[in-house]
This record gives sequence, C-alpha cells and structure tokens, in this order.
Amino acid sequence: MNRQQRRAREKMMKKASQEEKALAEKISLFDHLPEACSACTEPFDRKNRQMAMEWTVTVREEEQAVRLFCPQCINKTKEVLENDR
Repeated sequence: MNRQQRRAREKMMKKASQEEKALAEKISLFDHLPEACSACTEPFDRKNRQMAMEWTVTVREEEQAVRLFCPQCINKTKEVLENDR
C-alpha cells in the first residue's frame, strides 16, 4: 500500500468515525424526548407507531433541547404562518 492509498484510507476512516459520533449524539438526545406535546401537553405514547409517524420532533443542538409537537399544533402553526404572509 503506497502513501496515497494510506492517506485516503485514513481520511475515510476519520470521516466515518466523525459520522458515527454525530449519530450517537443524536440518538442520545432521543432519551430526552418529552412525554407530551411541548405546546398543548397532549400525552405522547412512545409505543404507538401511528403517533410516532405523525408527531414532529425538533432538536436544537446548541441548547441540547428536544421538543415534541402533535399534528394539531403543527397545523395551527402552519395556518398562522400562512396568514401572516
């Protein structure tokens, strides 16, 4: 293996390592997932697949804040934003 191939392999390994760390950090944030909607406090069932597909999760990495929003709150927010335009 020549120098160019070694450097390319090291670069690829370093990038893969950084991606794994970033993914691990994001997965660890889901441990902080709230039990209810952050806006209206409607309860969230983690075991309900339909709820998991419909509800929206937002993550602010700067603050390490995880917020959860129900579909009704998301629709209300979209309506308000559309009316402001």
